[in-house]
Amino acid sequence: MVDSSTPLLSVVQTRDGVWSVNERGPARVAIAYFPSKWGAMRHAVRVAMALRRCRVAILERGGVVTLAHEYRSEEMQSQGMPTEEPP
Repeated sequence: MVDSSTPLLSVVQTRDGVWSVNERGPARVAIAYFPSKWGAMRHAVRVAMALRRCRVAILERGGVVTLAHEYRSEEMQSQGMPTEEPP
């Protein structure tokens, strides 16, 4: 289970075909739009890697998660914290 303080970046295609990246965290809410899925994914990964800890999820139009990955900084990994959640 993801901690509520972990920012979540969701990538989803809107009804008009534009891709959006929605960032929700304890102190920030932001949204960005991109004409392609590649641009949206690249932005989401860059933001995730800039944060200390973050989860990125790709959603279908119905809200179903098709892919999710949790990013953690190298500092957290060096302390022995796992980068993947157990199944």
